[in-house]
Amino acid sequence: MYSSVDSTLALGSAAMTGAADAGNAASAARAAGAARQPVELAAFYRAEFPRLAAALTLYTGDRELAAELAQEAMARACRHWGRLQHFDSPAAWVHRVGINLANSAWRRAGRRVDPAHGVESPRPHDPSTALAVRAAVARLPRRQRSALVLRYFVDLSVDDVARLLRCSPGTVKARTAQALANLRRTGARADDDAPD
Repeated sequence: MYSSVDSTLALGSAAMTGAADAGNAASAARAAGAARQPVELAAFYRAEFPRLAAALTLYTGDRELAAELAQEAMARACRHWGRLQHFDSPAAWVHRVGINLANSAWRRAGRRVDPAHGVESPRPHDPSTALAVRAAVARLPRRQRSALVLRYFVDLSVDDVARLLRCSPGTVKARTAQALANLRRTGARADDDAPD
């Protein structure tokens, strides 16, 4: 992993080899940027991977599948980091990629997008309420599930979710309201007030 010492060394070595003209100065700046890039990517991975894996577990209902999809989404983020790091929300991009990968996995498997059958059996270390909520969310229609997970679990704004799902903010609000109503009907959401 690169450190600030490495970027200082890259700048210092470029200066010692005659970075006086504009061409060499640009090369030195690129070298410093390249030295910082892996550090920023590593910080992004450490911050986003647990959130992504948890969101995909909720979305798919399958912890192992979610971990695989999260790894693939983060690998794609790594591959495109030069462009991705300049996005307004790289986290939103990687979550959208994860959801797209889940949908593709279900299509390849030749089954309807209904992860309720793939929900893990209860494990002793999981509270029963968490499993009930996970199962109820997994039974939601795909579009409602996407909006709900991105909006409330990943904690993206309505506008960010709308941009990711390629729909209007009003559609995001409607889908999340429908999803919450469905969860209330199944008893998965005990309180009657929706999150803001």
